[in-house]
Amino acid sequence: MFAAHSIFKVQKASKDLGFTLVEMLIALFIFAIISAGTMSVLTTSLRGKAQMDERILDIQNIETMRALIKSDMSNVILRPARDILGSEALYTLSGGVTDLMSFTRGGRANPGGLEPRSDMQRVTYLFEDGQLIRRHLAHENPAPNTPEFDRVMISGLKSATMKFVGPDTESSQIFVEPYTTSPVKAVKLNLVFINGDVLEQYFELGL
Repeated sequence: MFAAHSIFKVQKASKDLGFTLVEMLIALFIFAIISAGTMSVLTTSLRGKAQMDERILDIQNIETMRALIKSDMSNVILRPARDILGSEALYTLSGGVTDLMSFTRGGRANPGGLEPRSDMQRVTYLFEDGQLIRRHLAHENPAPNTPEFDRVMISGLKSATMKFVGPDTESSQIFVEPYTTSPVKAVKLNLVFINGDVLEQYFELGL
């Protein structure tokens, strides 16, 4: 009886030394579920942060665009200009045909007079390849080889249009000849993004 009792106690002790295969499989299964959940949460958080950063950048670009267009519209002047051949340009302010809008503006900053140039600038707004582009000439009255500088204001666009608003009218085209008064008091910019978003903004002309 004593010997049998001793053997039983030894066998019982050996069973308490580790985990069974079933217990290990259950533990691994639980660990896999926790890991999958953690990775899902982490991936969602990273994707959300990337989307938020992208939206913040879009908002910053839109605000920069608004500030620059507002500055341009506030400083539009109906000053006769010359074309690349030296002839007087047909219009001081135009838009709605080959480009969204073309004009001369004043108030161009030249801190300390560092550059030998005028404070005026010839500017054209274009819609090309899904982008709203601001193009300006190196000199107000260009020569055949005068450089052009493009700045992409907004990209990812489906369409971009400008409407020219007068006291009682709204037109998709404008042509103001030299030595005449502009009937336009404001410009309405309409942007349709590829994702379906729409942005509409009015800018008052400083005329």
